Amino acid sequence: MEPKRKDDPPGRQRLQSEVDKMFLELLRGERVPRYGKVAFRPNADVYFDGSENAVVVKLELPGIDPEDVNLEVEENVLRVHGVRTDQRHPDAVYQQMEVTYGRFERIVRLPPEVDTAQASADYSAGFLKIVLPLRPRSKSKRIQINRSDQGEGSGDDRS
Repeated sequence: MEPKRKDDPPGRQRLQSEVDKMFLELLRGERVPRYGKVAFRPNADVYFDGSENAVVVKLELPGIDPEDVNLEVEENVLRVHGVRTDQRHPDAVYQQMEVTYGRFERIVRLPPEVDTAQASADYSAGFLKIVLPLRPRSKSKRIQINRSDQGEGSGDDRS
């Protein structure tokens, strides 16, 4: 994220971030130029696992220390963000450089049945797997209707 300048109008950074996300979606790319820098967006799979009765979010995060990744859930939205740090050798002269470094973020909307208190996350072989179990669905219950109009409108009008 770029540092905020004094002359920036309010909300400019948020707007720029939203525009960057839109371009990433349209290009279906993993990176997009942004003010001479590159925004990094890891690939993700989101699916329902019937054997675990859970929503699974699997992100491709090779070369990223799990300590540099943050997971947050707020109002049924999962936000995964962090940073891939550059471990360049100081004397290296690159002929080709394709690995993207820097900050990244992925946002996933979750169904309301997700039980975030039971969520778990594991990192293995460059993949972060987040398992979000679903709450058991409540069974339908018949509700008894009580009659409170006993005597009214029954044709037994004794006045």
